[in-house]
Amino acid sequence: MKKRDWSTYNKSLVERGNLTFYIDENILKCDRKIKTSGRPRIFSHPLIQLLLILKIQYSLTYRMLEGFAKNILSRLYPNISLPHYSIICRRAAELEEQLPKLSSRRPQVVLIDATGIKVYGEGEWKVKVHGKTKRRKWIKLHIGLDEKTQEVVSLAVTSGNVADCKAGKEIISNLPKSMKLVKADTGYDTSNIRNLIKDGGGSCLIPPRKNAVKKGKDEERDNALCEMRGFGRDGIGRSLWGKITGYSYRALVESCFSRLKRLFSPSFFSRGMTRQRVEGTLKCYMLNKMSQQLT
Repeated sequence: MKKRDWSTYNKSLVERGNLTFYIDENILKCDRKIKTSGRPRIFSHPLIQLLLILKIQYSLTYRMLEGFAKNILSRLYPNISLPHYSIICRRAAELEEQLPKLSSRRPQVVLIDATGIKVYGEGEWKVKVHGKTKRRKWIKLHIGLDEKTQEVVSLAVTSGNVADCKAGKEIISNLPKSMKLVKADTGYDTSNIRNLIKDGGGSCLIPPRKNAVKKGKDEERDNALCEMRGFGRDGIGRSLWGKITGYSYRALVESCFSRLKRLFSPSFFSRGMTRQRVEGTLKCYMLNKMSQQLT
């Protein structure tokens, strides 16, 4: 087990609240060169991205974000022109193609999983005590995580009814070519997922489903099934198989989801799917930056 330097770790956590800005003055200039229909665009994409990062980091509403930005940025740049909160909301949907790359890592082992994110609806305590009385909406956040650095290297946002194995195709297709091994749970135990990983030059560590049988089509899957049954036909056999093969490290992706929800809220403030993809990408990008401070 890796020994942690608690002094350095605590300092890095304190730095997360440090309000320090390194702003390229070019992003504050008017973006009039880009031709758009209607009124000329005044504010650049990087400026809108900066404001959204501030909104996510400090849990601000759009109106509070406008006041926060005017109070902070106007002290650094007295003549700066800042967008109205409604402009920030509209322009957020246009950032999808302009977002920064999540990570430049070249991982060899990637962990894949998905989690539910609430968009709107009643709180969990109210539902537990009194039951559900109003409509609740959830979406899914699918990620590919570098096992070594725990940085998100691939991401997809889908509606809540999309199966993990279906969204997994997009995650795997966007993984770096350095990928050698993919670890995922039984939700990804399909021939399409396994073949896609093998076509990319990697192997997979995916436990077969509990009711799985040998089909003779995939030697890797059949061997895993035989090994589990050799250790025992109950949960103990699967647990031993996970510890021996290294599959148990897949739990790191659950830790990543926990950090994401504790730091940036367990729900998304965006309502449209395009804005939700932008929000999810920015949150994972910020989480990667924080992870880099801890390494």
